[in-house]
Amino acid sequence: MKKNLLVLSLIFAMCCTAFAQEAKTENNNDNADVKNVATSTFCPHRINLYGGIGYANNIYRRIDLKQLYSMSELLSIHYAYFFNEHWGLSIGAELNHVGAKADFTGQGVVSQYYDPAFNGENTYYDLYWDAKGLRERQSIWAIEVPLMAQFEWIFDGRSGIYAGLGLYGYFPFLKGKNVYKGVGEITTYGVEDPYGQDYNLDYDMNNHFGTYNYDGKDIRSKLRCSFGAEADFGGVFRISNIADGYVGAFCKVNFLDILPKEKIDMFTNDAHNVPTFNGTLASNILEVYKQTDEYSKIRTKWNQVQVGLKLGVHIKCCANPVEKSKRQIQEEMLEEMKKKRTEPIIIQQEPQYIYIVPQCDLLDNDDEELNENDKKAIRELQEELARTKILFDLDKDIPKIQDVNNNIDRCVSILKSNPKLALEVEGYTCDLGSEEHNRDLAQRRANSVRDLFIQKGVHPDQIRTASYTVNDPQNRQNIQDPRREEHRAAIFRIVKR
Repeated sequence: MKKNLLVLSLIFAMCCTAFAQEAKTENNNDNADVKNVATSTFCPHRINLYGGIGYANNIYRRIDLKQLYSMSELLSIHYAYFFNEHWGLSIGAELNHVGAKADFTGQGVVSQYYDPAFNGENTYYDLYWDAKGLRERQSIWAIEVPLMAQFEWIFDGRSGIYAGLGLYGYFPFLKGKNVYKGVGEITTYGVEDPYGQDYNLDYDMNNHFGTYNYDGKDIRSKLRCSFGAEADFGGVFRISNIADGYVGAFCKVNFLDILPKEKIDMFTNDAHNVPTFNGTLASNILEVYKQTDEYSKIRTKWNQVQVGLKLGVHIKCCANPVEKSKRQIQEEMLEEMKKKRTEPIIIQQEPQYIYIVPQCDLLDNDDEELNENDKKAIRELQEELARTKILFDLDKDIPKIQDVNNNIDRCVSILKSNPKLALEVEGYTCDLGSEEHNRDLAQRRANSVRDLFIQKGVHPDQIRTASYTVNDPQNRQNIQDPRREEHRAAIFRIVKR
């Protein structure tokens, strides 16, 4: 009971942690500015389905039996909650079956066997048995409840590694079953105590001892619960946007003995003195073998071990089934750009640095014609423009704008409220291409930014343009960064109308 309570406590703690983390995440998302939240394809909720097959140890190799096979099969379902892209916890339910088969050839003795039917008297004697040609098949069904830590690392967006480590509860049901197949022989004889006299077929007790043909029967044994540790490791690969395939290995180790605590004799006679085997799972056969010199070090407990392969699928519950790959998104963006060559691309994200502080000749010259309100508007305009980074792809005039908190709209508002002010948009090019081509490209870049402001309501007289190639001194002077892509840009100069 204590072990079951421990397992249930661990399960409850994991569920509470998962729900608390999910609630915290949802609360943070509700309070965030939607415009500054990046869209993510990460889904924390997983349903993992597995099927597996492998090897399971048993008690046949410890005694004089010829093992034919020993297999483990499982079907399982897990719910996993990932706290980030790599780590999570899971709880599940697993149907586990362990089967084994062996040729039963062995000898043993039932000490102080009680036989009330022998010669009409209550008789105690040592009953010896010798079995040949029997074949036993075991079948053990159990429900397992695993609680595991999960680790996943996707290398290229399509494949990666997956590992799990944790504990599980082991609960056998339907009782363990021994099935004897095939016709075998069982020979019996006895030694009566205290006389020490052997009785066999040649003696007048042949109605009691003898050789019998035996075709077996089903024998069920109630096995004990246990708990153990489980480890999984394998590879994952993308099937679709909502499902990943899994191929890997697993290992399970039970910490407790699952054999029945109260065991019966391996061999008994029924009311008609017909010999009956009671199965290796429920019997004391290991104790019997342990009493011999040859098997004196035999283990009488069975701590089940399973090792094998798993196949499965990881289903992402909250993933979008029609989610597009990065390549598809890029292709659609390029196609859209071809259709709308004059429309700017607005990228709403925090820039890693301020690209360039716009020039303002008015404040440098301390123009006396400007009052304090004009100078305040200039400072605000300069501050908003400084947060706006505008670059261009190679040989393109479509602006790529990193605009934080709609700074361009704020600039438009300032210009519309202060008709004295104007902007000079300067288009630049890098050192690739001919001078004639670059001159035209720089002008087109300046025009595209100018058109953006005009479309937003700024008077055309408040927007001027200029163009500079790499051969112009203004290019090197205004853009200090030596990187080539930084010279494919547009910057602003605040002037008086």
